[in-house]
Amino acid sequence: MKARIKSNGHIVNVHETRERVISKNGIERTYISDDCSGIYYSLSELEFLQTNGEDTIDWNQVRIQAAIAAMQRILSDEDEVGYACSEATYKENEKHTIPIAVARFAAACADALVAELKQ
Repeated sequence: MKARIKSNGHIVNVHETRERVISKNGIERTYISDDCSGIYYSLSELEFLQTNGEDTIDWNQVRIQAAIAAMQRILSDEDEVGYACSEATYKENEKHTIPIAVARFAAACADALVAELKQ
């Protein structure tokens, strides 16, 4: 969850812990920062921000996972490797290799999937 720290205005990603603290506001839920800093916040220290559905999906992570899956599938079939190599485009003076061709084809497949999912 995204939250603003009331004391300094910084935006942090946090998640709730099972722990509670006693403060001047009573018994409060505690939240820990997702950045591995180990910083805990009480509920009264945070202002939670509303996010739309797109903000909760890490599209870059989706793209990476899709590219990995596509690359595994392509490399498991000689015909797919041949197709990926035949469709590859290279920059001037760039060495033509199978890994580059397969990686570019897998990335193109991942980009197409992300674009379709975002619609």
